[in-house]
Amino acid sequence: MTQQDQHHQPVSHESYYVPSLKPGRDTLKDWHGFSTLWIASGSSYFAYWSMQLALSLFANYLTRSPLLVAGVTFALTVPSFAFSLFAGAIVDRYDRRRLLLAITTLRLIALGVATLLAWSGYITLPLLYAIALILGITQAIKEPALAATLPMVVAVKQLDRANAWLVGAQNVIELLAFPLGGVFASISATLTMGVGEGCTIVTLVALLLLRGTFYPLRKVKRHIVMEVIDGLRFLWNWHVLRTIGLMAGLINACWSAYLAILVLYAVAPGPVGLTAPGYGVLLMGSSVGGIIGVFLASVVQRRLGKRWAIGLNIIGNAVMFAAPALTTNAWIIGIAAVLGGMAGPLWTIAAASLLGRMVPTAIQGRANAAYRFLSNGLAAAGPLLGGLIAQVCGLQVAFIVCASLTILMLLPFFRVVTEEAMN
Repeated sequence: MTQQDQHHQPVSHESYYVPSLKPGRDTLKDWHGFSTLWIASGSSYFAYWSMQLALSLFANYLTRSPLLVAGVTFALTVPSFAFSLFAGAIVDRYDRRRLLLAITTLRLIALGVATLLAWSGYITLPLLYAIALILGITQAIKEPALAATLPMVVAVKQLDRANAWLVGAQNVIELLAFPLGGVFASISATLTMGVGEGCTIVTLVALLLLRGTFYPLRKVKRHIVMEVIDGLRFLWNWHVLRTIGLMAGLINACWSAYLAILVLYAVAPGPVGLTAPGYGVLLMGSSVGGIIGVFLASVVQRRLGKRWAIGLNIIGNAVMFAAPALTTNAWIIGIAAVLGGMAGPLWTIAAASLLGRMVPTAIQGRANAAYRFLSNGLAAAGPLLGGLIAQVCGLQVAFIVCASLTILMLLPFFRVVTEEAMN
């Protein structure tokens, strides 16, 4: 933390419990706990991403309106804006494992009902929106809950390593989820929903095997609105993290807009002319890059410094968004996606580790939720704005806007995100 950040360190009405660590400890505190959490995260992530791709493809089959197709991505992302702050306060009030069990059960029920409806042949846009909304709500709670649980399982010195394992697994899963999601969608909606249900069962079992209690130790419990404000105040008074969160919000809004309309551009009768499985393979590019990026993260931080984990992400995403605006060649678009994907884990690992190191345990949920509110919640506007621009001006103009807004983030990067502030 920089001297400036120390000077503006948030003052709260709560007393926070900070777990003590043995000097020199450099191993995972609970390997069983981390591996179980890793499996639960991975299976949940596969269900989320494969379903996201499949729902967009189903919407593309039902309508060619960019705005209506983008509605699926909007339903997935808007809960991060609407619920994430209160989700963080809830995470800091209750046992985090039990919360993860509760939202997994909710997702299990929703996907079970969706599987039955798909089997009966009932597939409509309102149903797709409803499934996407439930996935988005459970994801909005799951992310701060998982982030707050991790420091209770992993030693502080191993947070970078643990986050690299989690992010690496997520990128491997995306690598599988994108093409498989396209294959599932091309076969049947029933199969797609059933796979999501099966993955959710795996998540539930893994969480049931997680031992111990994960209740945040706190001396004071206040009104939930005041606790949400505590989380926002903590983040807002931390200058570098506030800036990173706002930058991530704009870039993620561009990413969600790009993903929402890319299906119209890439899948036939769009100009790229891919099939549904081919579209899944195209999206594999970002996942392939993400896996490479996980291995490069420590090298980049060691050679270039932690700040360039942020800078390279800005450049990589701008290249990825610009590619479909300039060409209909699937190979070039895929290579650009690899470059954008490579930069993704650099930012994610650096930001997650910064939060894990500096935020007290009792406020981890709210601080993570406040960060996700900025970084993911603002992205909820992306699909609608991207869809609207594409509807009025064309798909390629929408891609150009995304690339231009992203590259402008280099201005706050050079002004605020210093190496000193990232340590």
